[in-house]
Amino acid sequence: MVLSREELAARVAAELRDGDYVNLGIGMPTLVPNYLGDDITVVLHSENGILGVARTRREHVDPT
Repeated sequence: MVLSREELAARVAAELRDGDYVNLGIGMPTLVPNYLGDDITVVLHSENGILGVARTRREHVDPT
């Protein structure tokens, strides 16, 4: 079974727990926040930087 990028992002988000630090490589950090619950705060890491990545429905991003 092949998952779409959105299905894979939802699957990754389901594995994350509040307070997790995770390196999602390239591409997934831009999708995974869309599938995190409102009660989940995680730190996303990427070697190339991901400043400004947040849920597409959010209006504010905290870069710290």
